[in-house]
Amino acid sequence: RGAKPSAHRCPEHSRGRTWAALRPQRAAAAMADATYGASTPTETEDERTTLLQKRRPRRLRRSVAAAAALILCGTAVKVRRGSIREYRLGSDVGELGEYPTVTWEAVNNDSVDKVYDLEEHILVTTEVNDAYVFFKELLFGRLGRATGTLSPSVGIRVKSHSYATSAWNTFQSNLDDKLIKANSIVWVSVVNTMDTLVAGGMQKELNAMGVADEVIYWGCNSGETCDGSDGELLVGECVYTYGDDVLLHNTLLRTLLSYELPLTIVLASDLDCKTRLPVTHHKIIYAGDSSQAQFDEYVSRGGDAAWFPNGYEGAATDDEVDELVENVEASLKADKDTLLSYSGSVIYRKPSRVRLGEWAIAGGIEEMEALAEKSGLKLDVESYGMYGMDLVHPEGPEVEWTAGTSDPDSDTLQGRSYYVLAPAGDVWTSGRTLEALTYGAIPVVDETYKTDNGVSAKGCDDPALAWRNIAADTFVFVDDWSKLPETLIQNDALDVEKRSARVARLHGVLRRVADDARDAILTPPKNAKTVCETVDLSDDQLQQLVQRAYDYYTQPAPEGAPAGGMPWFDAFVDNPALPGNVCGSKDLGASEGALCFDEACALPTAAAFSCKAVDEEPTV
Repeated sequence: RGAKPSAHRCPEHSRGRTWAALRPQRAAAAMADATYGASTPTETEDERTTLLQKRRPRRLRRSVAAAAALILCGTAVKVRRGSIREYRLGSDVGELGEYPTVTWEAVNNDSVDKVYDLEEHILVTTEVNDAYVFFKELLFGRLGRATGTLSPSVGIRVKSHSYATSAWNTFQSNLDDKLIKANSIVWVSVVNTMDTLVAGGMQKELNAMGVADEVIYWGCNSGETCDGSDGELLVGECVYTYGDDVLLHNTLLRTLLSYELPLTIVLASDLDCKTRLPVTHHKIIYAGDSSQAQFDEYVSRGGDAAWFPNGYEGAATDDEVDELVENVEASLKADKDTLLSYSGSVIYRKPSRVRLGEWAIAGGIEEMEALAEKSGLKLDVESYGMYGMDLVHPEGPEVEWTAGTSDPDSDTLQGRSYYVLAPAGDVWTSGRTLEALTYGAIPVVDETYKTDNGVSAKGCDDPALAWRNIAADTFVFVDDWSKLPETLIQNDALDVEKRSARVARLHGVLRRVADDARDAILTPPKNAKTVCETVDLSDDQLQQLVQRAYDYYTQPAPEGAPAGGMPWFDAFVDNPALPGNVCGSKDLGASEGALCFDEACALPTAAAFSCKAVDEEPTV
């Protein structure tokens, strides 16, 4: 996860109540420019976004042609045969803070007669990359070719602008200067773009009240003097996890929603379930497995939205994508010899896996092995421990356990399995559900939040809802790990014919997911024009917030706190139901900075934010 940029105050966010509306004539002209394909790149825009390209684009065979960029500007046009180009980002690109601007086409067969012109802006993070690989490789590229989920009649031509974390302020400036074209697709992670102001930007005020930097920056280990370099991550993911109103802590998201021209905004994170947005003229794509309930609620208020799965984890480079594709191709051809497989880590912040391990060690291993023997198939389930387990069992629990035998051919293990466990992790989604589906295995989806008081749901409302809607008759849903063997039996684990029929249905499920996602990404925003209002904090509100921060930093030490610590930090009580392991780890290493667990030290950057519909005046 990269460092976050400092919050940038936008011109339209000046103090006071001002509706950021376009003048009627300018608004009409701007919306007219939104016609797909009508807006051409400007020299100014290109100068702001292009760096020297360090290697030339590779020309690939049609079987691996793939698209990788998005700003929705797409009227269908005829394509010349054989015009297939792909640019692949490598580790040697973007070192100066921004990837090159590239244009490429993805035409996956000679019969394609429609190409959509697209343009996108990508704010690069791990979460965004996961969703982007799903879009690029499954919907239009190599994974789509391997799994048979490509659309034979649709191609895309893409102009892509990618921004490393150090260049996110450049994207913010492009928004402020109205350089982002209508119907552009913006890929962004809300959790990674939270305003990261040390002490809420009120450090000097707190210093004047007697709160020393050593208290604010406590935990930085880069030297004897805390100079602030480690405090830049003070808010970050933690305020997303612990805060009540995400929008008041995210200037970039407010700016996106206030943008005058319609955008398709892809929110890439499993924590989207905490992001409640006002309805605007933008399309919102919730790229998070657990976000179906949030999507339903947004649509019920008239929002234009779609749902995506989280995407593919661990495929950040082209070599890793190549390996993923090769493994999928081999898996889909392999004979199935394993009943159930899984391999994953367990820590305090992954409570569902803790419960899975406790059941396994207490006799569940034997139950799983007996079921596999009865089916005549192998079993390969294992868990390995990580830090933080002393918070669960101070006596030192067994966290490393194995059921069955470890298969040396792990690359195709999922594809050779009938069922794959997908237990919740430090967020609900582990990525295994989509991965298992792609490999041709039946995902065993975690619904144990129904029996653990919602702990493993990680703050989301019924996070398995999307997959239940899509594949209730094909996937397996387990609500208690102790019932895993009987749940598998109820879902055809011992019936060879029905088990094979269930596997055969997987391709239809994946095809539906791909078709729906492709339609969502190629369909422009449809809502009527809206205008958004940001209300800045008043002087009185700022004073109250600073006082709240002062009280937070100077609170008395809790009973039993170690000597020499900071009371505000020691007062934090961790909870395995909270998402993410970074905020809850209480790791004060220099790489993490002094983490804040309360809105009192993560002050908002606005008092309020709202949006409303605007009636366009007729043009003359």
